[in-house]
Amino acid sequence: MAAHNWKFDFATSEPKRPIVDPPGFSGLKDVASKNQGNRGPVVDNELLKVKKAWDVALAPGKQLPMQAFMLWMSGNSVQIFSVAITAMLMFSPIKALMSMSQVFERYETPSPVKVSFMDSKLALPKVTFVALQLLTILFGMYKLNAMGLLPTSHSDWLAFMDPKTPLEYAA
Repeated sequence: MAAHNWKFDFATSEPKRPIVDPPGFSGLKDVASKNQGNRGPVVDNELLKVKKAWDVALAPGKQLPMQAFMLWMSGNSVQIFSVAITAMLMFSPIKALMSMSQVFERYETPSPVKVSFMDSKLALPKVTFVALQLLTILFGMYKLNAMGLLPTSHSDWLAFMDPKTPLEYAA
């Protein structure tokens, strides 16, 4: 058996056969980027502002599962803990809706011409933000109804009416 003698010569840099660039690599782009210097990638500020506005608009939706779990854990009886959680669930979206113009103001692009709401790039994120805040308020309304704190019968509004008496109780 003859032993193979392997030899690597790093002094010559010429490959014996041409090496193909890997997929997605372009040598011409690499040379062009070296000529431009260290400017980094060109970033579209408008696109970044819209993406950040979407992040802000979808943030209330990411909190909904946690808030639903808190409502479920607090129970349906009228206690200080369940009333406090429900009050927080009702007031925080209202405060967020009242400060919506300040929330999205930093993502607006100043333009010399007045742009209508529907032509704005932030119209859909704003509508999504409002819808998710209203959904949070609906969670709170459902919880208030489950605790029996919403006025839903005539006797809740009129003093001379007797409250409803249930026909039977289930144990």
